[in-house]
Amino acid sequence: MAIGAKLGMVLEERDVVSAARVEARRPPPGEGAPASRPRPLVVRLARRALRDQLVENARVRRGLTTADMGLPSHTPKPFHVNERLTKVNRSLFGKARELGRTHRWRFIWTREGRIFARQNDTSPKHLIRSDADLESIFRTSTTRN
Repeated sequence: MAIGAKLGMVLEERDVVSAARVEARRPPPGEGAPASRPRPLVVRLARRALRDQLVENARVRRGLTTADMGLPSHTPKPFHVNERLTKVNRSLFGKARELGRTHRWRFIWTREGRIFARQNDTSPKHLIRSDADLESIFRTSTTRN
C-alpha cells in the first residue's frame, strides 16, 4: 500500500487479493558473507486495470529506493515493480534478452505479458511469441549487418 501511495495511486486493502514472498529462503548474512537481496514479493491485485496502472506508474518513476518508501534499511536499495510472467514467457524473455545482448539490440521488454524487441530507437518493434520468432527476428538482424 505504501508503494502504491509513492507511485501516485490510492490502494485500499480490498484491492490486494494476496501478497507473498516467493523463492526459497536465503540464509541471513553472516560475518564475511555478502548481504543478500530480499526475496521477491508477489502481489495479486483485484483488478487488472489496477495492476496495469501500478506497473505504468512504476515505469514513470524509475529509480525509487527503499529510503523513498520509508522502509527501514541501513543503505537505500533500489526496488523494481515488474509483471509476473508465465514460466514459458519467462524462459522466452530470458532467451530474447540473451540474443539481444549478443546481437547488440538496445530494447527487449515486456508489456501486458507480451515480449517485445527493438534494435534501436528508429527500428520497428517486434512481438515475440515463440522460439521461431526469436530465430526469425535475430537471424534477419544478422543478415542486415
